[in-house]
Amino acid sequence: MSPHRGIAAAAIVAIGAIPASATCGQVSTTIHLRAYVPIYCNIEMLPALGIGQDEGVVNLGMSQEICNAPRGYRVILQHPANMPGAAIISDHDRIPLSDSGETVLSNSDHPGIRLRQLALDVGDDAANLNHLGIRIEVKY
Repeated sequence: MSPHRGIAAAAIVAIGAIPASATCGQVSTTIHLRAYVPIYCNIEMLPALGIGQDEGVVNLGMSQEICNAPRGYRVILQHPANMPGAAIISDHDRIPLSDSGETVLSNSDHPGIRLRQLALDVGDDAANLNHLGIRIEVKY
């Protein structure tokens, strides 16, 4: 018999010799787990290809927002200032554009994931529309 087989056999005998009462008692363990997740917020535009303007309303497509900020987030449309009669249509809600050049589309007080169908009513002065942007802001 090799010396390695003798050691293995002794270990098996030693394991078999443990009294049954030692393995049948209740064992309790508490584990505390703490994880730190960074705040992540993103908004993406999925354009509506091939769909044009209808009576001054431009289909912008779908926005896809995701934010895990515990206190929520805001979605802001950036646009030219002073566009009389212009509005953003978010799903079916008409939100007049502010004179400042930034209009709040969403103001959430909790984390979320959301899709929005967006369209723009260019209002009385379509020639003034020279840029659009969208951003998401974390509430701290």
